[in-house]
Amino acid sequence: MRTRSPFWRDARALAVLAQVLVVVIVALALAGAMATLRRSFIRQNIHLDWSVLRQPAGFDLSALQWTVDLDTLRIKRYEPTDSNAEAIIAGLINTIQVAVMGIVLATLLGVVAGVARLSQNWLVGRMALGYVEALRNTPLLVQLFFWYFGIFLQLPDGSSSHPPLRLLGSLVTLTNSGLAVGGTRVERFGRLVAEGGYQLTPELAALVIGLAVYTSAFIAEIVRGGIQTVSRGQMEAARSLGLTYRQGLRLIVLPQAFRIIIPPLGNQFLNLTKNSSLALGIGYAELLTAANTVSSQSFRSLEAFTVVTVAYLMVSLVISAGLNLIRRRLATS
Repeated sequence: MRTRSPFWRDARALAVLAQVLVVVIVALALAGAMATLRRSFIRQNIHLDWSVLRQPAGFDLSALQWTVDLDTLRIKRYEPTDSNAEAIIAGLINTIQVAVMGIVLATLLGVVAGVARLSQNWLVGRMALGYVEALRNTPLLVQLFFWYFGIFLQLPDGSSSHPPLRLLGSLVTLTNSGLAVGGTRVERFGRLVAEGGYQLTPELAALVIGLAVYTSAFIAEIVRGGIQTVSRGQMEAARSLGLTYRQGLRLIVLPQAFRIIIPPLGNQFLNLTKNSSLALGIGYAELLTAANTVSSQSFRSLEAFTVVTVAYLMVSLVISAGLNLIRRRLATS
């Protein structure tokens, strides 16, 4: 008859016991921290008052466009008579807008720069290296100031003496009033402006481009590293089948590299989303700006910034979940 070994010699039992102990210790630490925080609140006569979120906001920030009516749960235009919670939601919508546009643009620029880093052309490779090093080694806030004050505010004003810049066959119009994609050009007060289409204010355009360009430098190195982890034999096999270098890169190498680089790529997406809070420096109202305004007017900083913390956490978890889903699908394809 086989005797059962004592639990202190069972590796599985010890592993379970260790996990239980860790959970108990963390729970006790959290309970102690909450008790200390509660005593501190009582001692300083601080009381959480979440009713501040239902009070009228009473402020109007030009960048706050859309929010959610908490009574009907419908999208509507933001107005100063809306509640503080709806003002924070308007800022959250702006943050999500910046994150989506920035992630798409940063990924495109990063992939191009990462591939260029491995180019056999000496000039292309050195230019890509300079692009990456210059952007990675300068502060993001300085770059945002450069794009806003040094680029967008210095663009033509659209007058007859300073006509707007037109790119891509007049598809994109650039003035110091912002960037417009599509739409029609009409004259307003002696200036040509875009009417209709998709328009970005100079603050929003500078923020999106600044975040995307800065993050693309890090993504470029991630892409370069991912490509180099793929065996050289893959490209050699592609060339032996008659594929060009670009075809082999697009059809063979990059799909394999993307499976490897998704985790570090996700980190950069999260960094870009959180870095959008620097919009406060160039006057664009996003989640942090809206919450800061609510805090300064209601003097309820703890409640406002608790909501901001939870909002950033939820957005980050959604991005992480989406990338994990993509990674699993790529792994099974």
